[in-house]
Amino acid sequence: MPLTVVTFKVELPADVDKREILIALAVILYKEGKLTLKQAADLAGLSVEDFLLELGKRKVSFTNITPEELREELEEISSN
Repeated sequence: MPLTVVTFKVELPADVDKREILIALAVILYKEGKLTLKQAADLAGLSVEDFLLELGKRKVSFTNITPEELREELEEISSN
């Protein structure tokens, strides 16, 4: 299914770093599961590797897995 794209304009003071805003937005949308890792990296204008480093700096998990999902995965592995 093709991705629907939305464009919007935000007016910010001149001293606000546009790049930092895009990175912060990408991190938030990735953390909420709205963007894939690749989509978030693209939005931030970074490579996937550099975006992963940004996630680490901001203490955001790159796995996007809930504790319950992790528990289920571990139980499945243990039962095999």
